[in-house]
Amino acid sequence: MRKGTFVFLMGAGLTALLLLHHLIPTTRGLALVVESVLPWTGVLIALLLIVGLIRFSVWSIIGVVVPALVWGQMFGVYLKPANEPDHTDIVVATQNVGARLPEPSATALNIIERKPDIVTLQEIESLSGKIIREQMDKNFKYHKVSDTVGLWSKWPISDTEEIDLGLSWPRAFAATVKTDHGNVRVYSVHMPSVRPGSESLRNTALQTVAQKVSEDPAQRVIVAGDFNSTSTDRYFADLNDSLTNTRRATGGGFGFTWPSQFPVARLDHVLVRGMDPVSDTVLPRGTSDPRAIVAGIDLSQ
Repeated sequence: MRKGTFVFLMGAGLTALLLLHHLIPTTRGLALVVESVLPWTGVLIALLLIVGLIRFSVWSIIGVVVPALVWGQMFGVYLKPANEPDHTDIVVATQNVGARLPEPSATALNIIERKPDIVTLQEIESLSGKIIREQMDKNFKYHKVSDTVGLWSKWPISDTEEIDLGLSWPRAFAATVKTDHGNVRVYSVHMPSVRPGSESLRNTALQTVAQKVSEDPAQRVIVAGDFNSTSTDRYFADLNDSLTNTRRATGGGFGFTWPSQFPVARLDHVLVRGMDPVSDTVLPRGTSDPRAIVAGIDLSQ
């Protein structure tokens, strides 16, 4: 085999994977798994670089440079340094606090100490969820809870509308928050759980929320919660097209949230329309499986 051909072929394969991942069949959850870990192909490119340096040739250079450029085009924006914002109009926090959570008060206080203006929480129906709700109610004047999902705000909440995600109990709703800077439509969501080969319910739920948001006449919109989906998932595309992901906008890394002990994917998101994200922080590991997100938003648009 010609020197560097192996690196070239591997690089060509990675390039094809990055550019054509939407063609991967969904059978048995193959597309779900591959698209969820696409950012980690950067590790494969780094390993390919090491091999390329050993097997140095024109072919090996091409085999490394081309997939690196494609990866950088897709994910480089996440790696830009995150700046401390000079101004933040709204601070939004979200977390799936998990059923039967140990130390629920600590989980609630971990969020409260960040002094958010708006909080969305998921899986709050258990005993630990009840304790968390009590903590949140003490610190926020206004709140709305619909079965397993909740919204807390320091500003008045009105015009609540439940969103049917195809389950027998509510997992999403929209409400208007009357902030000091004008009304903001806030969606508190928890998409159905997903497993390889069993993702149709979640896919439909993502499309439902995307359609609701696109039809919403509100100028300013926040969609926050546990999406059980990475932003590279093909079924997340409609949300990507109509909303701005706070992590993508602000950088500072990929901001993985799950699992909390060693996060490898970002299943939780804060998405906005008609506003400028200025910060996105993933909180340190707590007692819940997904880590919490705290995002800063500027309403200057």
